[in-house]
Amino acid sequence: MTRIDHRIRALLVAAVILTQPATGEESEPARYQSALAEWRADRVASLKGPDGWLNLAGLYWLKEGANSFGTAADNDLVTPEGAAPPKLGVFLVEHGTVTFQAAPGAEVFHGETPVTDMLLADDQEKEATVLTSDSLAWSVIRRMDRLGVRLRDYDHPAVTAFAGIESYPADPKWRLEARFKPYPEPRTIRVPTVVEGLGWEPTVPGTLEFQVQGQSLSLEAYRSDDGFMIVFADATTGDTTYPAGRYLAVDLPDDDGTTILDFNKAYNPPCVFSEFATCPLATPRNRLPVAVEAGEKYTEKP
Repeated sequence: MTRIDHRIRALLVAAVILTQPATGEESEPARYQSALAEWRADRVASLKGPDGWLNLAGLYWLKEGANSFGTAADNDLVTPEGAAPPKLGVFLVEHGTVTFQAAPGAEVFHGETPVTDMLLADDQEKEATVLTSDSLAWSVIRRMDRLGVRLRDYDHPAVTAFAGIESYPADPKWRLEARFKPYPEPRTIRVPTVVEGLGWEPTVPGTLEFQVQGQSLSLEAYRSDDGFMIVFADATTGDTTYPAGRYLAVDLPDDDGTTILDFNKAYNPPCVFSEFATCPLATPRNRLPVAVEAGEKYTEKP
């Protein structure tokens, strides 16, 4: 995190803290407001960071065989002008594996090590291989049966131009207790994405049931590395929030089967910040009939 990012984060947190009454001991609502302000500041810092969504500069789908890479117009994968040499290298795809072969004279690195020829791990493996050249970095992504190259530019102007995220005011009433109801067996479902013809197949262990505005509702929960991920839409979707829905991270349930849905932490999908993302969309099953006026908002760019 840069010095500027640290200052932005500190100012965001301080802005909320200073609005609280100066009592001897911070109240529970004040502690919640402070924690949420810190979460929102971390969210902005993450978007602006080296692995964030703001520095994406390209997404290229690979074909079997050789895929040339660089700024020259005759490449299979043409990078933005001025961001790379005319010939940076070749991605060689063979039966689901990808090898990168650097072009003669191209300065390509894996960490501090110069690269001439290297087998690349994709993002579905333990750790994706990241190669760099000057301000550029790229790695391989795997989406179902498709392989692609995700390109980053660490000097991308969108990072410094980013003005933050508009959100609803924090409201503790949208921090809801939910009960996990497991399916007899976990399911694998097909979820559409913003990329036409490309789906996502998460594991669905069950649903999260909760009460809001006098209604009994539920959402299908998708298994993530450290808990559940929810992709949902509601009555604000397409109005004050993003048309494709929003995301929510949820902790695994306690021993009694309960967890918390904190819709104040509902966040925009990556495709809000970059055209080079492959965002899952909310399914009809996860469309709520209420207006969730909490979490991040969205205003369409002119």
